[in-house]
Amino acid sequence: MAYSMTGFGSARNQIENIDVEVQVKTLNHRGLDIHITFPSMPGQLELLFQKLIRQYVARGRVDVTVIIGDPKTVRAGLNSALLEARVAALKSLFGDTWSNNKCYEFCLGQKDVWELDQAPIMSNHFYEGVLETARQALEILTKARRAEGKALEAYMLNALDEIDTCRQAALTRAPERLTEYQAQVHERLATLSYEHIELDPVRLATEVAILADKLDVTEELTRIATHLSALRILVLSPSDPLTCIGKKVDFYLQELNREATTMASKSRDTILTSQTIEIRTKLESIREQAANIQ
Repeated sequence: MAYSMTGFGSARNQIENIDVEVQVKTLNHRGLDIHITFPSMPGQLELLFQKLIRQYVARGRVDVTVIIGDPKTVRAGLNSALLEARVAALKSLFGDTWSNNKCYEFCLGQKDVWELDQAPIMSNHFYEGVLETARQALEILTKARRAEGKALEAYMLNALDEIDTCRQAALTRAPERLTEYQAQVHERLATLSYEHIELDPVRLATEVAILADKLDVTEELTRIATHLSALRILVLSPSDPLTCIGKKVDFYLQELNREATTMASKSRDTILTSQTIEIRTKLESIREQAANIQ
């Protein structure tokens, strides 16, 4: 069960009449790199944010953005004394050019003549609500990461099956290649015998055995099968959002690529070389996708 390092989640709530939105975005990274954007955030709250994030993400770059909306205000009443003072000031300035109604209309449009009841912004309850909103966003992020992880699983397992098909074809070809090599050796020996060149049978048998061993790729194909099996088990093993398997996947891919490279250098055969190229191509495509696995 794989989780992707890339994902996005957001949640909104209204806390003390203030709209709050928390957006969480994760990207590929070697370790856990947390960045929080929150205007005027106390240091203690930042620590709580980091502790909360570590409960959901173990690897990757995490960008958290907290968006605070304008506080909702409630008009509690009119400051009549201030209003009358403003109207009188306008009349003294403009005289008869402004009517009485126009002066009142202008002054009533000014916020400070109203007595407003505004909710406090930086209370402990407000911060608790922000953390709860962040937790909701992280829950959504985790679902998104898991959904992408399932897609990565399906892609990798399909690619591993294709590699195994190439391995089986190479396993079938390997003994045929040795048989052809033996036939070539006998043909050349017959040519040498025809030319009356004396050969040491023991030395000849030893050299033939050494060359045959150098051409044999059975050991590499066996190790490839072992690594493929281990990689399947790793990808399908039960895990949680904090389980990191990306580095282990990369290790097995390195080992598979090493065995395929060795097989290509030993085979000296067109068919085996083509199978090796196919295997290495599939491994590279898996490596590109595996870079997103946590």
